[in-house]
Amino acid sequence: MRGCFYVLIILLFPSLSNGQNTTIIDGNKNPIANVSAFNKLKTKSILSNSEGVINLSRFVKDDTIYFQHPQYEIKKICKSDIGQYVDAKIKYQYLEDVVIHHKKNINNINNVAEKKIYISKQDIAELNPANSAEILEKSGGVSVQRSQMGGGSPNIRGFEANKVLLMIDGVRLNNAIYRSGHLQSMITIDEFTLEDIEVVFGPSSVLYGSDALGGTINMKTYELFFRSKSTWKGSIFSNYNSAYNGLRNNASLVFEANRFSSIASFSAKNFGDLRMGTWRPHGYKEWGLVHHYIDNESNSIICNPNPNIQKEIGYSQLDFFNKIIFKVNDQIRLTSNLQYSTSSNVPRFDKLNDGDIQCLMDSNNICLSNENLKFHSYYYGPQNRFFSSLKLSYFDSKYIDKGDVIIAYQNIKESRHKWYLDDFLDYLNNVENYDLPTHQYETVDIYSLNMNFNKGSIYFGSETNYNIVESKTTPNQENIWGIGDTRYPPNGSSMFSTAYYISILKPISHKLQIEGGLRYTFSNVKGEFPDSMHRPLANIEGLNLSSSNNIGSGNIKLLYYPADYLKISSVTARGFHSPNVDDMLKVFRKGDNITIPNIDLKPEHSLSQEISITANIAKNLTLYAVGHYTELTNAIVKDSMQVNINPDKNGDPLLANMILYDDELVYTFSNQNAQDKINIYGFTLGFNAELNGFKLIGDFNFTNSTYNSLMQGPVAHIPPNFGKIELLKAFNLWDFRILCLYSGSKAASEFDDAGVDNLNETPYLGVDDSNGEDVYAGLPHWYIINISGETIINNKLKIQLGVDNILDMHYKTFGSGISAPGRSVNIGINYLL
Repeated sequence: MRGCFYVLIILLFPSLSNGQNTTIIDGNKNPIANVSAFNKLKTKSILSNSEGVINLSRFVKDDTIYFQHPQYEIKKICKSDIGQYVDAKIKYQYLEDVVIHHKKNINNINNVAEKKIYISKQDIAELNPANSAEILEKSGGVSVQRSQMGGGSPNIRGFEANKVLLMIDGVRLNNAIYRSGHLQSMITIDEFTLEDIEVVFGPSSVLYGSDALGGTINMKTYELFFRSKSTWKGSIFSNYNSAYNGLRNNASLVFEANRFSSIASFSAKNFGDLRMGTWRPHGYKEWGLVHHYIDNESNSIICNPNPNIQKEIGYSQLDFFNKIIFKVNDQIRLTSNLQYSTSSNVPRFDKLNDGDIQCLMDSNNICLSNENLKFHSYYYGPQNRFFSSLKLSYFDSKYIDKGDVIIAYQNIKESRHKWYLDDFLDYLNNVENYDLPTHQYETVDIYSLNMNFNKGSIYFGSETNYNIVESKTTPNQENIWGIGDTRYPPNGSSMFSTAYYISILKPISHKLQIEGGLRYTFSNVKGEFPDSMHRPLANIEGLNLSSSNNIGSGNIKLLYYPADYLKISSVTARGFHSPNVDDMLKVFRKGDNITIPNIDLKPEHSLSQEISITANIAKNLTLYAVGHYTELTNAIVKDSMQVNINPDKNGDPLLANMILYDDELVYTFSNQNAQDKINIYGFTLGFNAELNGFKLIGDFNFTNSTYNSLMQGPVAHIPPNFGKIELLKAFNLWDFRILCLYSGSKAASEFDDAGVDNLNETPYLGVDDSNGEDVYAGLPHWYIINISGETIINNKLKIQLGVDNILDMHYKTFGSGISAPGRSVNIGINYLL
């Protein structure tokens, strides 16, 4: 932190702060993103960011710089003649008559210090993902976990859930109940509305604050423009996938005019039963098979005629999106952003198959093992996400080059429901003293204010968030730990945070630039328990709980070009995750373990170092290597905890590590700050090559971790080695893509002890005779091959055809409780209005 401070002091001297940024704007002074700037020989290049800003420090004074974008006329200017803005003239004849194919330039996207992945709208459309999480999985560099069909939890460098920050249109999605295990919240972002996704690897807490430990997933919705002549356009899209017999449909309409533009989009998605792969090179013939399921219509236990089909796990989802932008004057824009997503019930397949074994038939052909399932029902209720924001953008003032002020409100509704099969059967048989289903309902209201400004190469701003959490349960409203308890404090809880940051970019020469930043954050978590709560058991004293933290973070980035073909960069950063309501105050059972509250949690901090080398070996070949190391202090980990089971809080403590919960003895765990530091390290190797119209892209990702002390068990969330190889080629009117995704194996001894990595979802080997414990094999390696193609007919009709998992391999991704789709046929039709 002290080093960051000294760097900022140096950068703030006026004599050193003459930046080399310019902003690309159109005729209406809208900033233009993704404009490519390059020299005549194309040995130097860079891309404008989402605010249209390009840093020209790579170019020397006498270089002629070419500015190019598919929708604008190419422009060339000598660097010495470039001012604060570069005007671009639009190619009006392209607006209605020509469909533009815009591909990202990977070399330009990587022209920053930290490792980033940029996924354009065109890429998203070609990948044809089932949801937003699958975009990341197919793009490489990010591992995705799934517990059910309606799932998708991104894992970046061994960090997951509330250790990875999700952003949409400049507003954080992470809220007070984002948990530390696995999250499916990203699928509530409609993939049809995305303009692009930028994945920032490593701590990025200076710009984004808490949770940006492993990285930040920055999503941006459809970009609107102003037109001198009013235009209407739209599209209707429909896609069918045979693996889950599902349909994804979208309709959108865009209006753009001189001072007012708008888009409206509606999506409807339906996912059915999921068929897993049948080729099992891993050798585990029974792994993942579904022998029994509960029929939702008849409530009967059914012997599955095809165990390769994961039954009764489908769900549906609806998404609505509207964005309106007003041109107040040449300097001011006002943008309204409305998003709404809702779903049907989402079955928890990783729970519904608990206890499932092969069918055992008697002489009358009646199954004797059909009542071995643990649950009759286990599902998430409709997941509702409402998002509304108003953004004021200001350009070209005396004091700032650009400023954004965003006021946002979000409303999140989630629920969890379960009923044990034994209780359901007792209910059917009129047996007394059975337990009814349990239901938990959570509502979060989030109010936020983001202010971001830049003047030259100085970026600064603030962020304020206030979360209000309401947690309820039925049918039992008694606020005790037992059947029907609430997930969070039943009398309410909240989280407040406010932060201020500054970041300064200083080009030292055309070969070297340095960037440094600082951020201060204050956070507070509150919760209120009722009088009937067993306080000694909860490890808390008093009913009104409060915990506050003051946190500092910073970074230093160096970008060095020793030669035109070579880039070397270094990022040193301090990130953090401030405990939220879920970390501190949750009650949650998983298997034989129960997680209980711990108000003593402190923020976890990371000190990270990343070094990368990128070499343009030849005109059409780029190689890169990225090494990263993170030391995590006060890491929030789930660990065993002794609790006082004496109901008399004034009596002598009676400590135990097991309690009776839901009529069963379970081990007590809580989120705790690790006494030891955690080291997470790894590397990425990749390449991009082009030859004779073929484009080949590949990467390999390795992550590992250790505690400083050998006394600790394995660290959770560390994925096995994984990567991708992708081949793209255009033949006449068709664009083809062959994608191979692969993952290494992970031994059972490398899975964490608390069950976060879901070792019990790997192949079952039997019982250890020495201790009576179940033995699992760990995660087998896997690879799949997808092939797809698309073509445009008459500039109006786009057809997409594809086959995923051609080899029909059976596999599960790391940490997942559901088998991945087997061979599937994808058919998509997009009609342009």
